[in-house]
Amino acid sequence: MQKHKNSQRLIGLVVAFFILASPLTAQQRRNAPPKKPVSAEPAEPVPTFDTLLAADSYKVYCEIRGVGGLIHSSAVSDLLEPVMKLGRPPEEFKTVVKWLNAHADVLAGSRILVAGWPSRPKLPTVLVAIEFSSPEEAKKFYPELSGFLPTLLPAPTPTPSPATQTPVTAPSPTSTASAGPTDGQVKIADPKIVPPTIVGQVRTVPEKETAPTPPPYQIRQAGTLILISDIAFTFRNLRPRAGKLLEEDQNFVMARNRFASESLFLYVDVKSIEKAEKDQQKKWEEEEQKRIESEAANPPRAEESPENVAPEMTAAPVDEQLPPPPGAEPPSSSEPSVVVATAGTQVSTDATLSARPVRGIDEVNPFMLSLYGGLFGGESKWPEAVAAAVTFEGDVYVVRTLIVNGAETKASAIPFVPQFVSGPALVPESPNIFPADTDLFVSVSLDYPQIYDGMLKTIANAEERSRKYSSQPVKDGPPPESPFASYEKKLGLKIKDDLLPLLGNEMALALPKKEPSPSPPPTKPDGEKPTSADTEQRTAQAAEPNPVVAISVKDREAVGRLIPKVIESLGFKGANLLAQTEKREGTEITSYGNVFSYAFVGDFLVVSPDAAATRHVVDSYLNHQTLSSDSHFRNFTRWQPRQVLGQVYVAPGLVEQYASPGFVGGASVNDKMSEFLSRVNPVIDPLTYALTNDGLGPLHELHVPKNLLLLLIAGASSEAGQAPLQANEAVARSALQSVAAAEASFQADKGNGRYATIDELLAEGLVTKEWVQKNGYTIELTVSANKFEAIAIPLEYGKTGRLSYFIDESGVLRAGDHGGGAATIADQPVE
Repeated sequence: MQKHKNSQRLIGLVVAFFILASPLTAQQRRNAPPKKPVSAEPAEPVPTFDTLLAADSYKVYCEIRGVGGLIHSSAVSDLLEPVMKLGRPPEEFKTVVKWLNAHADVLAGSRILVAGWPSRPKLPTVLVAIEFSSPEEAKKFYPELSGFLPTLLPAPTPTPSPATQTPVTAPSPTSTASAGPTDGQVKIADPKIVPPTIVGQVRTVPEKETAPTPPPYQIRQAGTLILISDIAFTFRNLRPRAGKLLEEDQNFVMARNRFASESLFLYVDVKSIEKAEKDQQKKWEEEEQKRIESEAANPPRAEESPENVAPEMTAAPVDEQLPPPPGAEPPSSSEPSVVVATAGTQVSTDATLSARPVRGIDEVNPFMLSLYGGLFGGESKWPEAVAAAVTFEGDVYVVRTLIVNGAETKASAIPFVPQFVSGPALVPESPNIFPADTDLFVSVSLDYPQIYDGMLKTIANAEERSRKYSSQPVKDGPPPESPFASYEKKLGLKIKDDLLPLLGNEMALALPKKEPSPSPPPTKPDGEKPTSADTEQRTAQAAEPNPVVAISVKDREAVGRLIPKVIESLGFKGANLLAQTEKREGTEITSYGNVFSYAFVGDFLVVSPDAAATRHVVDSYLNHQTLSSDSHFRNFTRWQPRQVLGQVYVAPGLVEQYASPGFVGGASVNDKMSEFLSRVNPVIDPLTYALTNDGLGPLHELHVPKNLLLLLIAGASSEAGQAPLQANEAVARSALQSVAAAEASFQADKGNGRYATIDELLAEGLVTKEWVQKNGYTIELTVSANKFEAIAIPLEYGKTGRLSYFIDESGVLRAGDHGGGAATIADQPVE
């Protein structure tokens, strides 16, 4: 690094010399004929904000627009308020916020670029570029920024290296005779005259002075840009001549134009990340192959030959170690052998089972496991890029994410769920059947045939990998049948050809509103009072409402005929005998105990594990009290396009449950928190989301209410701010309990029935000074014969602690918030 800096300085001096000398040379040779200029490389062009990076320089690109206006906007200042007032942010964070507010006007029209995760060597790990309207503005701001950065990122303090200690011995006659005097040394002509005190002593040679440590960053100005990085760089490294600029990359340009008006823009080049991972994997495989070939070419020598092996170390005969060959009968045994088989194989056992087998368990489990593995297994289909943007609209923070898919992943809307294949865009009809008091509503459009084919492919690939890495030989023959084959035989139809065409594309889920409080449990028939277990069960049932699923159908009668077969094929033999039906104005509700219930409502099959939830859907539909008639739902989903691929709506009631002061961050509500909550709008709007396809790719859009985000940040900040207080309070509680235990020990031993003063406890080693004098609390002990009282008071109320504590000879610890005053025996006990 130092050589590089020196070379830079040398080049600069040479260039400066020629620049200064050129006018003088021109004056001396005015009449000289012009010479042909020597060909040289063109000077490096000054980059702009859009021509700074090549497409293959970084994998992550972030752009902040209108920095100064964003700093003064309520979208940022309102979010910073709870962090600054309720939390304990680090001093560096406070310094940055203060400095940005002071320079917001200068940065009013500026853009900031942040690039990270370099794709090539010799690039900074993080590069920050600030754009100004003109080079003069950038030049004017440069001293301000360069003067501020050392306060934020100071240069590390150099560690002084210890001086070198060299033993001093008497030189030999030959060396002293031939050696001349040197600087800093004493010439010894004759070893006989060397004082004995010098021989064997250690001479300290001071090291050279350490150069000042450079700051951990680089800052420079180039045209309208001010650049900050962790290491030095050249513009040719950022954008090679043969490379394509980032502004010429099709995916980047498409995403950037799509989010041109948002305040914050983020772009992640997933294709480059995936390529880097594959290259690294290939490199590892090549290194492993070279290692294997090297070991094969140079096998390790056997240290002992077979003749030198001791008799007791000789291996047993092969017949006694290896299992019998395939086809041979296994050795007889008195114990029954049990063979565990997977789906599609027979289970043979010599043991006789007297118990009656439960029908359906051995048949359902493999099917359900295959279904689960097919839905959530498989290789993730990652897109080529992901772009995101954040903006503030009214009282809502809007987060938009664009999935830039390639040709192979065009239909993938959620990369980490490979089997989620969206169907055509549609106008959701499920809000017309779900109740108006629904707390959570989710609707998606699905392409069932493609999902089914993807599941079969995933299961087949998993079985192929299992056979590939299995020690069992692979048998020739037809490929294994579909895991759904046995299920289809019981149904007497083909899932893809006969069942899926009966279904529409929309599938929806609703979570009914939570009951405010459980009703008192009824008295049992024998007159016995309900137990606490009954009350807890009813409370749990009220606290966890069961979801309702609605599946659009094209042929209600055909689906109705298939449902009994589907239930029996899943292993519930005789379940149809337990079915109970009830009709409500022509709508029939079928229930199977407390396990399953369904009904046809409009063009949907409504299914729920709770019969009461199904009845509620039917009653709301018949009374025209549906979600589509709710004002909150209509008003806060109005921003969504008419046709969507997915939709989510979280009602205000459910949002308020998670934004209530008792829930926010898990933090207690103190005075500062109460004061902040009093200024926040108590009415919380719904949380809404939509998935669409606007032609560029799947677009995810989330609308978060401002007051909800404020409450969540306030809770997290308050919890972080109270963490040191809570730690000090925990130590104070433990200290008082230790004092009480020490007093009890002293009274029973050396005290002869009396209690000790604090000095006596310290002298006996029963308590330590650290417990008494540190951790933000002052502990005072008062002793009177056979009584004592100990209190713990925070040193600085609100900073080192809030609660005061009290304990006496009873051993009961009590606490109360006295504003820094002492706790008394009248305070509440601490559990």
